[in-house]
Amino acid sequence: MNLRQLEVFEAVMRTGSVAQAARALGVSQPAVSKSLRLAEEAAGFVLFRRVRGRVFPSPEAETLLPQVERVRGDLDTISTLIRQLRDGNAGSVTVAAPGSVAHAFITPAVAAFTQERPNIRVEVMILPTAMVADRVAESQADFGVVHQPTDNPYLDGEVICEADGVCVMRASHPLARRKSLGARDLLGERLICYREDTAIGWLVRRALRAAGERREVDIVINQSQQALDLVEAGAGLAIMDPFLLMADHRPALAAVPFRPLIPNRLRVIRARERPRSRAAAQLERSIRSVILARTSASPLASLVKRVAPGSAKILRERSAD
Repeated sequence: MNLRQLEVFEAVMRTGSVAQAARALGVSQPAVSKSLRLAEEAAGFVLFRRVRGRVFPSPEAETLLPQVERVRGDLDTISTLIRQLRDGNAGSVTVAAPGSVAHAFITPAVAAFTQERPNIRVEVMILPTAMVADRVAESQADFGVVHQPTDNPYLDGEVICEADGVCVMRASHPLARRKSLGARDLLGERLICYREDTAIGWLVRRALRAAGERREVDIVINQSQQALDLVEAGAGLAIMDPFLLMADHRPALAAVPFRPLIPNRLRVIRARERPRSRAAAQLERSIRSVILARTSASPLASLVKRVAPGSAKILRERSAD
């Protein structure tokens, strides 16, 4: 029996009448009678006895009814799930990001998102940028949010905003009053920076070597949170991206633009061939909103360049250079 025949069978069993079943289903009585006849042919046994215009279920029909009701219940569940998926209110989403981006923007976005859509399961992966790119390219994450360039040919990216690298120090430090700082200005200062195998770490070391001052930094970190904590504790000055400091403003710290420019483009990356689910699109929009709101409200907002939607494609093409 097909699903329509099962629906008619259940309606007749529930109402005890072909006429009432037809009214409940919004169809004609002949249509119900035809469906019952086809259902009996498919089953190979009688479902109802007809006596003076009334129908009485056979023992086989009574045995069949609980299973038909279970199937109908499953269909209702499937219909509800389809509606939720269509509206972006069901399913699961995995987003990957480096620690500074996750703590600054993804955590508050996910908190708000899951309150509005409790039926969506969200997984957050905190990984180095290169691993974020790999997870997204391998479809282990629906999308990623990074601030350093990736060279994975299987990814597309869309820039949300840009901010150049800064030198972070205690607000009481004499260099905090400068408009910008170069490598030569940091002579004699203890420097904190990322590993050399990161984009920022490599560019900083290149600038230091070009200035002829030093070949290595004093304290190597792999998390922006570490850098801020070390600076606040008086361990030195950190050259880093400004995004975490924008979201987690610390009045005791100051950020001065570093020269030469170290561009940081905060972007969403996606696997080129992977279709985007509605739930993933909803979470991505939530993260974008948090990024724009937090960077706009930050005392360091002047360091950020927002990207107009029409410019995103151009910046995406340039970001692969």
